[in-house]
Amino acid sequence: MSLKRGLRFLALMILIFVVAVLLARSSILELRTKAEELFVHKRLAELREVAVEGRSLQSPLYIVTPKKEIRPLGKDFPLKGIQDILESLSPNPGGFRRAGVFWVYLPLENGGFLLSSAPYHEVIAWTAGFEARETRNVIVVMVAFGVFTIVWMWADRRALMAVQKAQMVEELEKKVHERTEALKRMNRLARLGEFAASLAHEVRNPLGSLVTAAKLLPDATGQDQDDLAGVIRRESARLDHILTDFLLFSKDPHPTIRSILLHPLLQRTLEGLRRSKDFQNVKVTYRLDPKIKEIACDPEHLEQVFWNIALNGAQAMEGKGELLISTRRHSRWMEISFRDEGSGIAPEKWEQIFEPFYTDKRRGTGLGLSIASRIVEAHGGFIQVASDARSWSLFTISLPVLDES
Repeated sequence: MSLKRGLRFLALMILIFVVAVLLARSSILELRTKAEELFVHKRLAELREVAVEGRSLQSPLYIVTPKKEIRPLGKDFPLKGIQDILESLSPNPGGFRRAGVFWVYLPLENGGFLLSSAPYHEVIAWTAGFEARETRNVIVVMVAFGVFTIVWMWADRRALMAVQKAQMVEELEKKVHERTEALKRMNRLARLGEFAASLAHEVRNPLGSLVTAAKLLPDATGQDQDDLAGVIRRESARLDHILTDFLLFSKDPHPTIRSILLHPLLQRTLEGLRRSKDFQNVKVTYRLDPKIKEIACDPEHLEQVFWNIALNGAQAMEGKGELLISTRRHSRWMEISFRDEGSGIAPEKWEQIFEPFYTDKRRGTGLGLSIASRIVEAHGGFIQVASDARSWSLFTISLPVLDES
């Protein structure tokens, strides 16, 4: 291998590693920002209860007077950097981080503030598992690419030496050529294998396959070319699905509520799902309440909810079984239920399955149920789960009935 070619290869490996690090860092920062937003939202609600109802708060609590004096409410915790804290307060409620402590403040009518703090590691505690996985993935990528670079350079050098020796002995030329070609094929397969094993994150898997297929396609012919083209189409669709889920998850749902017939919307969604491979051997059964007509919702958002939950049920049954869909009116709630015949869900996982990035499946982003839950909550409703943890699971969507007439 020439020095120039080796440097180019090393530069490519470094570039891919840098991209992996930046992607991991971006994911971690985005997740921490989400954790901060959720903490600020929850703590502001508690501070409003303190301001209105005079309730106590177990966390450190202070009041900032209009004269910018900070006084403790309850136990007095030592404060550091008081001036920096005061300068960070603004007329709008919010939060900020200072020296490992996260502060949340609520402006008061008299010009003062209610101020509460918590250790920053507690604010982002639920992100620790994801951040650890991101860090581990980057380390795996670095080690794998390092090993792969050494193996590839060694194999290429061996092949070059074999060709040079074959030129001296015509009798060995054919054997050396065959061995060289075999090594090249093994190197290509090893590259694909290392890529698939190293890029554990959802986005890096299809992206790695796309990059590898695109490199091999110009030199491929016949069936190899068709196979590589199939890889590009399949991984592009998979990447589009992952990115679509991420985009849906990153947006706060703002439903446009209008009256629409519930059952046609439900059946239209399931009819579209029947064309997917996950529904080839799934029997869809309806048990619909004929008294239910219209429902107040955003039909596009609600269709996404039906799609995600039904697809989750079909995948739980591994593409075969009965999916029972039922509707009923219960007090001031409209209930839409999906019951599958899968392996069930353990009770300790009932809450976890709605968390972002949580999944027990080998494929999928782990965002489908999280997106569905956020959309339903934006409609003023909620999703409940029931299961015997062995043979069935039941997802029930409850939406408020806005029109009593």
